[in-house]
Amino acid sequence: MPMHPGRLPLRTRALAGGDGRRHGRKGQGAARGTPGDPRPAMNVWIVNPFDPLPGDPEQEGRYAALARQLAARGHGVTWWTSAFSHRFKRPVDQGAIVAACRPLGVEVRFLAGPPYERNVSLARLMNHRRLVREFAARTPRESRPPDVAVASAPPPALAREAVRLAHARGGKAVVDVQDLWPETFRRVLPLPGPLADAALRPWRRAARQAYAEADALVGVADAYVARAVELGGAKPAAETIPLGVDVEAFDRAAAAGRCDRFAKPTGEFWLAYSGSLTRSYDCLTVLEAAALLRQRAGRPWRLLVTGRGELEPLAARFIRERGLAGAELAGFLPRESYAYLLSQCDAAINSAAPEALIYLPNKIFHYMAAGAAVLNGIAGQASRIVREAGCGIDFEAGRPDSLAAAAARLMDDPGACRAMGRAARRLAETQFDRRILYRRFVEIIERLGAGR
Repeated sequence: MPMHPGRLPLRTRALAGGDGRRHGRKGQGAARGTPGDPRPAMNVWIVNPFDPLPGDPEQEGRYAALARQLAARGHGVTWWTSAFSHRFKRPVDQGAIVAACRPLGVEVRFLAGPPYERNVSLARLMNHRRLVREFAARTPRESRPPDVAVASAPPPALAREAVRLAHARGGKAVVDVQDLWPETFRRVLPLPGPLADAALRPWRRAARQAYAEADALVGVADAYVARAVELGGAKPAAETIPLGVDVEAFDRAAAAGRCDRFAKPTGEFWLAYSGSLTRSYDCLTVLEAAALLRQRAGRPWRLLVTGRGELEPLAARFIRERGLAGAELAGFLPRESYAYLLSQCDAAINSAAPEALIYLPNKIFHYMAAGAAVLNGIAGQASRIVREAGCGIDFEAGRPDSLAAAAARLMDDPGACRAMGRAARRLAETQFDRRILYRRFVEIIERLGAGR
């Protein structure tokens, strides 16, 4: 069954109690405030403390793409973000960000919070509590309140505060579900069960309230939207809009990142894993599979692991002790080097621990843009996409032998591997390019603003 970007296999609009039809304009049309569209431009707030903004060293993500599209449509955009980098665990360069955002028509508001070293920690919860308090204290003084606020969850308490602020000042609100909090956090919080439940109770309540009070729900995966609807009730709009990838920007980065370090020799098979080096992403299974592949004779291969995380020292020791000369921890790469590296790879690994509740991470869309065959270890929606498009092979999460066998199939059949890579690239271009995907996101925002 062909898939529309806003209509992935799980019909989230039907789950929300809607009739499954698309309402409103099919395309983007004219920008607001132009003769082609008499409705005025809106002021849209983006409330997200995690995503990289223009001017950040990290490649732009979901909200930078959304901000650009909204600004191009003539809307004012104000982005509330954190002064502390979630990725790099250091203060952000506020000057560089403001300088990059101002020409785009995006205003930036930085919220101060205490630092944290680990993504799963009490220190992170304290950081988010501070962000919520500062947001609540500063937003009533803003001279231009939001016509529509788009708030990410997590953090759920900040999303709830954004929804309530928008409503108090006559606006509407969309909650965009990026992850399931506190379900994901509860699994790995370093506290005994009763203490963890007590620590997370306010966040559980905040998530339920944010979903219930939002005027629309959006999520990056079907399961996230379904859970938000389960907790918050039916909405006129409750839809899956995946993270996707900016294909044109990816291609520019890959061309700019060309270098000898990641130039693949003829005849080698290159395999990539990118993302956080944590147990949530099952990265140790990737290395154990590489150890099994080393025992195979035949075609030379190389595994390139990009990213950082708490398991990086363990991964380095594993590679050293097993003598995996073909495996390299490349670290966190500049966006250009990262894109070029992926463009050289024959296949790339999309993995996550099942209990991590990760369904459609960023990496799978980067792999598609690179034209790499996808070795997929995430069940459900990701598996359906890969199988229906014929752009990769599934393996069983947590099973190094399963991943090694899947990789060996591609190594032994270069023609099939190339065909899967071409299918992956077509999927990126036709269904998961953010320029296509986020039209629906903008449409939801504009319809809410028009009905306020």
